[in-house]
Formats: sequence, structure tokens, C-alpha cells
Amino acid sequence: MSNQVWKIETGWLAGYTEDRDLIRRIKRYKKDWSIMADYFKSNRLVGVQFRIPIEQRRPAERMFGVAENEENEENQAI
Repeated sequence: MSNQVWKIETGWLAGYTEDRDLIRRIKRYKKDWSIMADYFKSNRLVGVQFRIPIEQRRPAERMFGVAENEENEENQAI
């Protein structure tokens, strides 16, 4: 399953997942995370993109199981 978190603009992160269990948990527990986009293939949901407040970066990284992409790129360059 593909999970990603990245910064989109001042004060906001975007998170993308294809994991159905994670999508359900986010919809149930994170009411302040809004859905930016749903991705379908052959009329079947394959992924969801969420808009996340920057204050919830750490919980987002833990839920998605990733670190923010900018940090990953900086660490790989060293």
C-alpha cells in the first residue's frame, strides 16, 4: 500500500493513502482532516488524498507510517 505525506502550502499538509483500513480510521477519528480527492479505477475506490492541518504533522506521520517527504529528501542527500 502506498502512503505519502507532503507540505502543500503554509499551514497545511497533504496525505495520500491506498490503505482501506487507514482511510476508515481517518474518517472515523480525524474529523478536522478533509478529503481533497478520491481516486477511482473501474468505479472502485483506490486512494484518498486528505488535507491535514500542520499542527497535526506528527500524528499524520505516525498514522501514515512515513516522515514528511521534504525531510526524507534532505536526509538522503547527506
